Amino acid sequence: MNTYKVGDIVIGTVANVRPYAVFLNFKDGAIGLLHISEISDSFIRDIERYASIGDELKVMVISVDPENGFLRVSLKRIPQSERFSTHTNNDRNPIKTNKNDFAPLEEKLDEWIKETLDKARKDKDND
Repeated sequence: MNTYKVGDIVIGTVANVRPYAVFLNFKDGAIGLLHISEISDSFIRDIERYASIGDELKVMVISVDPENGFLRVSLKRIPQSERFSTHTNNDRNPIKTNKNDFAPLEEKLDEWIKETLDKARKDKDND
């Protein structure tokens, strides 16, 4: 069993990247999960902008499974000045989006209410 504790700062090597998380291996054989929500406080469209297989990341341990020693880790909880990454893909161009992809709720709310009321009226008229 590993000796990690919550709050420890460790460096792990990226073993796998999924759309929702990065899996890390640590030197002593421990395995960790860096969930997409623990990478940044900002929206992340493409997790591969933050990690690729073989990269090393400095992360903070946020929980340890007592049965198997599996680690949950965080990148965003480490101060920006102390972060470490060998990731070299930071200059990738972001995916192109259209202006309505992330339209604020208040801009669309009136339209959605009107559509819902119109549909409800049509459904009622058809009954």
